[in-house]
Amino acid sequence: MNSKEHQFRSSINPGKSWLVILLFLNGIIYGMHFVANKWAVDSGIPVFAYIFWYSLISGALLLLICVCLREFPRISFKTLLVYIVMGTTGIAAPLALLTWTASKLPAGVIGLVVVMSPVFTYIFSTALKIEPFGWVRVFGIVIGFGSVLLVYLPDASLPDPSMASWLLVALLAPICFAATNVFAAVIRPPRISSLALSAGILLGGAFVMLPIMLISGDLWIPPAQIMLGNYALITAILINLAIWWMFLEIVRNAGPVFFTPSNYVIVLSSIGWGVVIFGEKPSVYIWGAVVMMFIGVFLVNYGKLKK
Repeated sequence: MNSKEHQFRSSINPGKSWLVILLFLNGIIYGMHFVANKWAVDSGIPVFAYIFWYSLISGALLLLICVCLREFPRISFKTLLVYIVMGTTGIAAPLALLTWTASKLPAGVIGLVVVMSPVFTYIFSTALKIEPFGWVRVFGIVIGFGSVLLVYLPDASLPDPSMASWLLVALLAPICFAATNVFAAVIRPPRISSLALSAGILLGGAFVMLPIMLISGDLWIPPAQIMLGNYALITAILINLAIWWMFLEIVRNAGPVFFTPSNYVIVLSSIGWGVVIFGEKPSVYIWGAVVMMFIGVFLVNYGKLKK
């Protein structure tokens, strides 16, 4: 941890108990993102425009907070590249996939898919020799994939068997998130606050989404004609104002492995939000997949957790 990072007003240095609370809060808030995505799609808001606007607005609001706190994002070729790369893999690509599939799959299933991110992170980290190889972790990867197959194969696990192909599309999202985790460990700029980095990543994501939105013809300017669409945009903005800063601060204080359990919370939170808001009724296969996913992700991280 860089000592200069202690000097930022937005930085926190809490004890482990408070970090655990922050970790759970991050997962609960993030789980609501899938509900907002579903609202946006059901309201007819173009996917790419939706992601562009909430990334731009939340990034601009964080930048304004940075200016008030005098924590300006660093501007150089390397940092701009970091903002764009992490904005692409952490926002533009995966959230476009998740938003695109939001109306095709139950919110709980989408959340289950996202928790595959730690598994893919380990695969990438091992390939790049960031993490050592271990058979226990390989077994965890197998169980993780098995949990997705439990949802994918039985017809009873999804309300409509035709949703299976959309599940495969959604699986590309955790691959993008895993790439973001690896990039964050390798190319995070020094002497930058988590708040400023969050603003840079969100604005980088908006920068990438702009040409995609224009080329695709998904042009849309807020507000939405249907009030539910406005609720979706506002909810997504508020969520992104919080989750990126929380994620970066937790990792800065305790490392990426400590943050891993947040993926469990995201799964349960997304299922819970789906039950409360949409009245979804998860099948026994979904709950079995949740249990398998917990076991798989735990085994993938077993080595570091033991240390």
